[in-house]
Amino acid sequence: MVAPPDPLSLRKTVIGGETAPDDYLVIWDKIPIGRILKQPGVPDRRPNWSWGVIVPTKPQMDWMRGTCSDLEECQRRFKVGWSAVHARLTDADVETLRQAEQRSQERPWKRRE
Repeated sequence: MVAPPDPLSLRKTVIGGETAPDDYLVIWDKIPIGRILKQPGVPDRRPNWSWGVIVPTKPQMDWMRGTCSDLEECQRRFKVGWSAVHARLTDADVETLRQAEQRSQERPWKRRE
């Protein structure tokens, strides 16, 4: 059984060396486990923030993602979804996530010259 979840943190999403406003990776124990972002082009009166728990070794169920009206609500819902996912992770799952993150750092667009 995996230890209780560590606190989650947000880090700006970087794609191709660039960031976008209101676009965040959610980090747990130095591992990216999801994303929260404001969806461009959605009218303000509609939920225009999106969140999703992403664990490459597990299918993403409907309850692992959603839309909200603001960043804070997304963070709350993300934590609920992550708590449910985390409770199902084994030590082997976490090791697989760590290895996947390590491999991702070796991708050409992530290398630091």
